[in-house]
Amino acid sequence: MMILAFTFTASLFQSDEEQVRLIFEEARTGEVLLEAEANRGDRLTFSWIHSVEKTPWNETYEIQEDNRLLLKSTSFASYGAGVPHQKGEMKIENGLITYDNIDEHFNSLSWIHSHEAKHEMNLNNEIILSVNDLPHHEAIRLTVEKR
Repeated sequence: MMILAFTFTASLFQSDEEQVRLIFEEARTGEVLLEAEANRGDRLTFSWIHSVEKTPWNETYEIQEDNRLLLKSTSFASYGAGVPHQKGEMKIENGLITYDNIDEHFNSLSWIHSHEAKHEMNLNNEIILSVNDLPHHEAIRLTVEKR
């Protein structure tokens, strides 16, 4: 297991009540593969390259008081099946379609990690997960736990 610790100036002033741990685990076995420290209210952006279109996708979440993730925005290059087009406010910037204020809650995030899709995760614009940090073609689940 790898533990990542990031120090942000703002986190120095956070109370223990606001501190959480991001847990990246193998979804089938529950084996913890990676952990990262965060605070409630932090922004977590999950990015990847779409497997068919080969274009970037981004989802930004906010860590909530109840340790759930609130989907705030998503951006992508073109529409396809499963694109959340009925929630939020749409705009087009830098060639990407962006939906803001989606405000959908998730208890966890799950995906099949792919080195080819270049999965990456940023916490407040700092990389906390690079493509090679997790095994290729592994089912991953991300949860938020009180620290």
